[in-house]
Amino acid sequence: MGAILCPPGPHAILLVVSVTQPFTDIHRRAAEDQLAALGGGTWRYSMVVFTGVDKLTKGVFIEEHIANTGESLQWLVERCGSRYHAFDNTRKETEDNTQVPELMEKVEELITDNQGWYFEVNELILLEEEQARRALEEERMRMEEHARQRDQMIGGPPRELRLLLLGWKGVGKSSVGNSILGRRYFESGQETELCLRRQALVSGRRITIVDTPGWDWFSVRRTPKRIRQESQRGAALLRPGPHTLLLVLPVVSSLTARKRRTLLAHIETLFGDSACLHTMVLFSCGDWLGRTPIEEHILRGGRELQRLLEYCGNYYHVLDSKTPGKDRSVSVLLDKIEEMIRENGDKAFLPIQTEWLSEESSYSSDNTEPEDDCRGCQLQ
Repeated sequence: MGAILCPPGPHAILLVVSVTQPFTDIHRRAAEDQLAALGGGTWRYSMVVFTGVDKLTKGVFIEEHIANTGESLQWLVERCGSRYHAFDNTRKETEDNTQVPELMEKVEELITDNQGWYFEVNELILLEEEQARRALEEERMRMEEHARQRDQMIGGPPRELRLLLLGWKGVGKSSVGNSILGRRYFESGQETELCLRRQALVSGRRITIVDTPGWDWFSVRRTPKRIRQESQRGAALLRPGPHTLLLVLPVVSSLTARKRRTLLAHIETLFGDSACLHTMVLFSCGDWLGRTPIEEHILRGGRELQRLLEYCGNYYHVLDSKTPGKDRSVSVLLDKIEEMIRENGDKAFLPIQTEWLSEESSYSSDNTEPEDDCRGCQLQ
């Protein structure tokens, strides 16, 4: 691109070579490719300019250096019509420095040999080169931006993920919440009656989780109205809305058609038809699998389990709920949640609905009023 900055064209193309660096066949091919990119006839206007000749062994002249360096450098000099010039970097400030005038004399001699003509630049080739250069620059900037965002994720303010735990009674929702947060924030082993919100920093993210009371296994109607309202209220505690509904499912339980329909009926009745975009199946009691991959378990689980996963966009994960803070798959789970958020685009979270804030639903734990923004929670 620099060639077109010398309109109407350069009289001389100076190939700068340092004598302190070996000139290999790789360098020769690079020089050849660069001049070829400018178009034909470039070698007629080319001259090699050596720098750093003061670094040569005392008594060694540039001609001897050319002869001893190898065939690649000799080829370059010959390709330039044996036109070359040497610069001693230590003489640049002295009064008797005649290096530049001597170089200009050689350039004028080159112009005379070319009958005063200058090199005509092939602008089409340069345009293609410039487009390729810009593409590389854009890719470099994209990678730098990606690195900057990654650094911000690590060292800057933590990202926020708002998660709502849902599912049947007794499936281990509280234990799952403890596993994700890395501590015993929720009381496990007993029935959850009220929504409880807890928050912690996990893998560079600010994770806010609301644990909810469990649903009936076989019927929405058999789930008390208070429990259904409490589920909605749990979502309202994650203002402006939960990023992900984590549907907790024990790996030890079988899924029949009736159970599947009941789960989906709870989700759609309480959170609407678009809730499927934000729902992920989270298998609890993962230690029961032993060495069996979760994918194999899903295949053995039958068509109903597969249909449930299809409803959730095939987003699923498995956790060992017995070792809070020690399960490395928690970080993988958070990565999957962020992938789901990216896939949802401008629908990154499930917006809170007015009916979820109904006065009838006044059953909640201490310090979890829906008016409170979850961003105001204290890390516990």
